[in-house]
Amino acid sequence: MVALAATWVTTWVASPASAQLGADAQRAYEDFQRLGPHRVFMLAPNGKGYLWAGAAGADPSGAIERGLKYCQDNATAACTVYAVNNVVLSGRDWKAAAPPLLPTIGRLRPEPYWQNKGPQGAAGLIVWSHGYMQGVDATVSAPQGQVANFTTAGYDLYRFDRQWIRDWPGDASALADAVRQAKSMGYRRVILAGQSAGAWVSMAATMRGAPVDGVISVSAAHHGEVVNMTDASRARSDWQQVVRGIKPGPRLVVVNFVDDSYDVGGRMDDAKAAFAASGVDAVVVSNPEGFKGHSAAGNNAFPRKFGACIYSFIETGTRAAPCL
Repeated sequence: MVALAATWVTTWVASPASAQLGADAQRAYEDFQRLGPHRVFMLAPNGKGYLWAGAAGADPSGAIERGLKYCQDNATAACTVYAVNNVVLSGRDWKAAAPPLLPTIGRLRPEPYWQNKGPQGAAGLIVWSHGYMQGVDATVSAPQGQVANFTTAGYDLYRFDRQWIRDWPGDASALADAVRQAKSMGYRRVILAGQSAGAWVSMAATMRGAPVDGVISVSAAHHGEVVNMTDASRARSDWQQVVRGIKPGPRLVVVNFVDDSYDVGGRMDDAKAAFAASGVDAVVVSNPEGFKGHSAAGNNAFPRKFGACIYSFIETGTRAAPCL
């Protein structure tokens, strides 16, 4: 796999947005680029831009269908698809314009219908790890929008998908191994981002020595909802083990929301204390105003408010509002 790295740079190039968009549509397109896939950007006959972002699916067809309906309902006219995910169509059919799919990296797979550049051409690699609910296939769930500032800056986007989780330590070790492989292939930076079980495995892989440059952990969960726990102290103890086991090096953003039914309480204080003791460079965002529940980051409001400051801290160490 490593020997193939030099051939990974794709020659597929998207057209610049500025070539076809007016000033108002350009502003909408900039917002669109900072939201998660699957996403679609549409133009009304008057040149106004509309967007739909964060749709699940094995491909972007659902986002396109819903987005076009939304655009037509608001523009009261037929709309055209300008861009799908990070692919500018330039008048082509979206299926014909599909970018090449890069190889897997261990258990990581590339985000479908996404223009990735490969380890030699990308600024880095961001890996999205989704949440999990037994009996539900989350492998087609949408990455949350906090990945988008990184992809806009030139990061490739891959996924760590797990349909069934029976071996938590094994999953964390597999993720750590994939990060090592990505680094050996030439990715200069690797960021792990996840929600719920995906946030947990990202933190656990980092504790196991994954050579990551940053971690974005949102609503980390391991043991299910508190109401179903026979011993909530176990979940907190496991969390303490993870945050205390991470060594300085990567920058971490750890986020938790009020009224999270998976939260046993006290974990953000545990994280702050552990990072202060170890010297880990971290931002802990605890119960931000206006967001509530375990899935509070699963809409466009969260990346619009927090995406820029998360990106700035992970990339430069700059602490800016509201990530303080």
